[in-house]
Amino acid sequence: MGHNSSETKSYDISTLSRLMKKDLIFVIAVFLILLLIFTDISIYESFGSVRSRKLEAYNLAALCSSEIERNCIHTFQINGIFASLVMLDEANQKNFEEMAARILPDFPAADCVQLAPNGIVSSVYPLQGNEKVFGHNLFEDEKRADEAYKTKASGIMTIGGPYPLIQGGDGFIGRLPVFLDDQKTQFWGFVNVVVRVSRIIETMNISTMESRDYVYSIYKISDVTGNRTHIYGTDLEKLHKPISVRIDMPNAHWELAIAPKSFWVNIHLVIVLTTLSLLLICAFTILTLLFLKLRQSNIRLAQVATLDQLTGLYTKQTAIFTLKKEIDYAKRNGSQVAVCFIDMNNFKQINDRFGHTVGDTALAKVAKRLMESVRPEDIIARFGGDEFIIIFRGKNTGTDYQSTVERIRTVLNVPAKLSAHVLADISASVGLAVYPTNGNGVEELIAYADKAMYKEKARMKQAAKIETNIETI
Repeated sequence: MGHNSSETKSYDISTLSRLMKKDLIFVIAVFLILLLIFTDISIYESFGSVRSRKLEAYNLAALCSSEIERNCIHTFQINGIFASLVMLDEANQKNFEEMAARILPDFPAADCVQLAPNGIVSSVYPLQGNEKVFGHNLFEDEKRADEAYKTKASGIMTIGGPYPLIQGGDGFIGRLPVFLDDQKTQFWGFVNVVVRVSRIIETMNISTMESRDYVYSIYKISDVTGNRTHIYGTDLEKLHKPISVRIDMPNAHWELAIAPKSFWVNIHLVIVLTTLSLLLICAFTILTLLFLKLRQSNIRLAQVATLDQLTGLYTKQTAIFTLKKEIDYAKRNGSQVAVCFIDMNNFKQINDRFGHTVGDTALAKVAKRLMESVRPEDIIARFGGDEFIIIFRGKNTGTDYQSTVERIRTVLNVPAKLSAHVLADISASVGLAVYPTNGNGVEELIAYADKAMYKEKARMKQAAKIETNIETI
C-alpha cells in the first residue's frame, strides 16, 4: 500500500460480489466477441467454398459444352460428305449403302444417314430399325414441312429437334439442302443425318458430374421467341441456382445448366466449421472463466489476509505495514502521520449481558461509524478484540488533529440498536500520536497512542466515580 491519495478503502465485503458481476459481464463479452469472430470466419469460409464450387461447376460445364459442340460438328460433317458425293454422282441408289457402310462407323454419334431427293427419303442406312422413315415426304409432313421449306430457302444446314423420331426415340436431324449448281437454283434434295439425343449426351463426361454430386439440364432456346425446350437431363426448374453455359450449334442455340444436388454451400464444411468454432469458443470461455476464478480466489485470499472478516476493516498486520510506509513517506517529504488508537468502553459487559452475537453487532456498528467519520484515504483497522486504529495519511506539518478526534468520540458515544430488543450505550476512549512529535517509528507511535488512550480511559473512570459519589451524597 504505497502513498497515493487516489487509493480508497474498500472495507465492504460486497466489493468481491461487484467484482464477480464485472467478471461475468467480461466473460459474456468475450463469448459474444468470439462468437462474432468465428461466425464471420465460418461465413467467409462457407462463401469461399461456394465460390470454389461454382468455379468448378463452370469449368466442368464449359468442358462438357465444348465436347458436345465438337461432337455435333464432327457428326454433322456427314451431311457435307454425302452432299459432295451426291453432286459427284457417287452416292446414287446403287452404291449408297456401300458408301454409308464405310463412312458411318467413323461417326459413332450418328444413328443413320438418309438421302431425300426432292424431299422424299429414298435411301436409308442402316435400314434395319429405320424402315418407317423410308418414303417419308418432308414437304408433305405437317410437322416437318415448314422446317424443310425454310432449310431449302436458306441453303444452309439446319438442326431440327429434339422431337420423336418416326423410327422411334428422340433425336435431332441435321438437314443439308443439296443444289447441283453454284447459284443454288437447281435443288436436288436433302442429306439428313439423324443423331439420337442419348448418343450426343454420351460424349459428355457425365460420370464426372455425378461423382461430384452435380445435376444438369440441357435445353434449347428459340432465337425468335426465347422459349426453352428441354432436351436432356433434369428439368431446369428443379435445379437450385444453376450455372449456365452456352452451346453453339449450327443454326441453333443450346444451353447447359449445372447445379449441385443439394446446395452450393458445403453443408459438411459448415457443420465442421460450426462445431470447431463452438468448441474453440467454449475452450476460450472456459479458460477465461478459470482465469477470472483464479483472480477472484486471489482477491478473496488477499481480503482474508488484509481484511477483518467481521467488520470489513483492515487487519492489524495491514495497519502496521501501512503505518511503516506512511512514516517512510513522511520522512522523505517532511509531512506528518497521525495514529489514533481507540478502545471501546465496557465492551465486556455487552458480551456478558447480551451475548457474543450482540457484541459482534456492536463491533460492526463501531466499524461503520469510524468509516463514516474519516476521509477515504485514511486507514482504519481492527487492532484486536474491541481495539481499533486509524492512520491519518498525508497531513501537513502542524495539522491540528483534535477536531477530528473529537468528531470520532462524538460519533462513537451514541447509543446503538444492536438487535430488535437491545439498545445499548456505546462509547470509546481515544488516544492520539503524531509523527514526528510523539515518536519516529511504528512501535513508538502505537505505544504513545495506546498510553494516551488509557489515560483518557482512566480520566473517564475517575469522572464516573466522582459523579457517582456526588449522586450518593
